[in-house]
Amino acid sequence: MSKRERLLAAVAENVVVRVDRKPTYAEPIYGFVVRIGAKWALMAQVSEGGYADGFVAFRVGDVARVEPDRTIATTFAKSQPDWPRQYAHELDLDRTRGVLADLGRRGALIGVEKERERSAFWVGMFDEILDRHVYLHEVRPDGTWHDEPLGYKLKAVSAVHVETRYLEALTAVAGPAPLK
Repeated sequence: MSKRERLLAAVAENVVVRVDRKPTYAEPIYGFVVRIGAKWALMAQVSEGGYADGFVAFRVGDVARVEPDRTIATTFAKSQPDWPRQYAHELDLDRTRGVLADLGRRGALIGVEKERERSAFWVGMFDEILDRHVYLHEVRPDGTWHDEPLGYKLKAVSAVHVETRYLEALTAVAGPAPLK
């Protein structure tokens, strides 16, 4: 079964899955696969036990394995008042530009992973896409803002996180982004 077929099966079965991604040092992600596009998939992410923890978009081409979760996570998640978790906004999962622009459009913090270059996570408010780079007005882990937006190559972005507990906590501490 292809990666895409395994992801489609996860949508149809509506269960928590573990998605292992390339490269081998990429962190696995857990949750309900809710949408699949030509290049990207969107997962309603869960943390240990099945607690809702935002959404993550990841490259379909990076998927190494999709395995059903064998814990209580699915049962617990389905018992919560916010079940079923859906992403309520338009989202272009066919292009990297579309994923970043759509997830960043509402002015909330987004987290960007670039596993192919190094295992790291950058957080900021979406600023713009110019040529082949996405620019974020970044916030540091201590809740302070960088003075200027920083850019990353679109082809290096392997996952984009929104609405996670960590991003909500960082938003509360950092406050609004400085004006350009």
